[in-house]
Amino acid sequence: MSVAEILFVVAGLLLGLAFQGGMFLFLIPFAVVAFVLACMNRPRLAGPNSQSATAGLPVISLSKRATAGNPIIAPDLRSEFIGIKGLANEPEAALKVSQVWARANADINRSMTDMLLALKIVVPNVNSVIVFTQMENQKEWGIRNFANDKEISVNTCVRISETSGLLGQLFRSNVNRLLEGDLPGAKSVMYYVDNPAIKSVVAVPLIDHASGLRVGALVMDSVRPNAFNDMTARALSFVASSISMLDYKGFYSAQKHIALQQYSGLYSYLRKFFQTMTVKDIYKQIINYVKANMAYDRLTILAMDQGDDMTGRVVFCDGVDSEQFANKTFTLSDKGVFVLALMRNRPMERSFLPGFKDYLPRLNDTERKNLNLRQILVMPISAEHDSDMAEIAICLESSSSMPYNDHEKELLKAFAGVAGFAYNRARKYEKGCDQAMRDGHTGLINKKTMFEKLRSEKVRADRGKYHIGLLMMDIDHFKHVNDTYGHPIGDVVIKGIADTISKEIRGDIDVVARFGGEEFVVALIDTTAEGMVETAERIRKSVEKLVFDVHRSEPLRVTVSIGAFLLTQSFNGDLQKAINNADQALYRAKEGGRNQVVQFEKQDSEPVSV
Repeated sequence: MSVAEILFVVAGLLLGLAFQGGMFLFLIPFAVVAFVLACMNRPRLAGPNSQSATAGLPVISLSKRATAGNPIIAPDLRSEFIGIKGLANEPEAALKVSQVWARANADINRSMTDMLLALKIVVPNVNSVIVFTQMENQKEWGIRNFANDKEISVNTCVRISETSGLLGQLFRSNVNRLLEGDLPGAKSVMYYVDNPAIKSVVAVPLIDHASGLRVGALVMDSVRPNAFNDMTARALSFVASSISMLDYKGFYSAQKHIALQQYSGLYSYLRKFFQTMTVKDIYKQIINYVKANMAYDRLTILAMDQGDDMTGRVVFCDGVDSEQFANKTFTLSDKGVFVLALMRNRPMERSFLPGFKDYLPRLNDTERKNLNLRQILVMPISAEHDSDMAEIAICLESSSSMPYNDHEKELLKAFAGVAGFAYNRARKYEKGCDQAMRDGHTGLINKKTMFEKLRSEKVRADRGKYHIGLLMMDIDHFKHVNDTYGHPIGDVVIKGIADTISKEIRGDIDVVARFGGEEFVVALIDTTAEGMVETAERIRKSVEKLVFDVHRSEPLRVTVSIGAFLLTQSFNGDLQKAINNADQALYRAKEGGRNQVVQFEKQDSEPVSV
């Protein structure tokens, strides 16, 4: 069986497998190469004037086999189609992405090596077969892969441009091939270290299947003069087309795999969103996703204050000069680009050329200027999709010369849409929970919530070995206020006293609740008996100074009676008993003439009036 017949059988088998679909589609280029090589070596019937029974290219013996060098990964697969973006602050997902590209590079290079070896075997007198592909600088080509004899060294660092002698001609759109049979020396090809006496060169451009642009070249040379002919050049064009298709399919297959991987990661975050019921956790998920999937030099997350349409704050900042933005507040009247994107509820992107001098404020003019950050991408997150203003903004900045690509922006936009829905849901849930926990008139927590907080505080107090002071207070003669001035004035009095109590305690530590109609309970965390009584007296005196305008000749003044009980670590009863002890002290305060503080000391002793 001849070489041509073997290659036809191989091409048929490869095509048969390719028609199975899926991962076997990558066999199509190999089938094309096998078919081309079979055609080149197909025997021709002898005519009456022929001297040989073979085609222009002779049947090649398989006894001599050349060797190939290792695949060259230097010109990255991505650089043939898109510019490589350097990751300033590499996200966690970048490792997986790099692994996909490395695997795609390795697979394509293995296949390309087999192609080049096949050419060396089939075509006689070949010294080297070299593939040049586009570098990061799109005006240069570098060596991607090659097959040659071990005795000859290829300079893998060589770069070819339009001014690079013989091969530079392939950059011109009107040059579709090079066919030289009598070169003066190796300097004309420029890609060898030892300068062998190269006499023949055939080269064709690699054409990008999507854009039609020239992205490289396939070159074959020989030390023998006139080693190649037109048929060799034509066959090389077919192989170059297969290599281009292999790169094209490999690139988009890897890109698709990465996209699926990223959308899979996005889906996992969407699931977390629907398991999250607090606004604080929504912020956390947004930060985690962006840090894992987006490259940046600085990440800033802005959020509008709830219940206020004009002010906001920085909830998170990471990266360059992050300390100047941490917990910083802003208003919608500020002229920063972050604030503008938030106010307009539109994604915003800015790119700055090297050496730009006009700094664009992020929040306002008071911030420190950093001219090294040349890329800005702001993605707003809105609770309502048709809202005029967003509630959250993801602000990315990078020192890279390459802007964020469309895929990254679309991925972030999809994430922002779901994050907005989850934020709205969490906000409504928190509002509903807050309403269920609080008294609608005063804004203080209610009786049920007070007991829940008291239980958790008692556990912490026992662990930390400190005491909790309980104050039960009641407005003196409140029924007389309602009967004389009406219930609306009574509501004003209750609200005024609630505000006064809140001002006299530590708002971030102590707890105050509206316990009943005109009753309030305060839990003083980590206090002593003296500190508890001192705070109770301060509250009593502040209430005594209150003046309520009731539109009469004399303003309304009220007082409160307060019962105090120190909840120590030795107290073994339930919390209702502790409240009852404070209530008994309150009863004694009312019996003793009102507007006073009485401390409960022991169950079997009389409460002590202060």
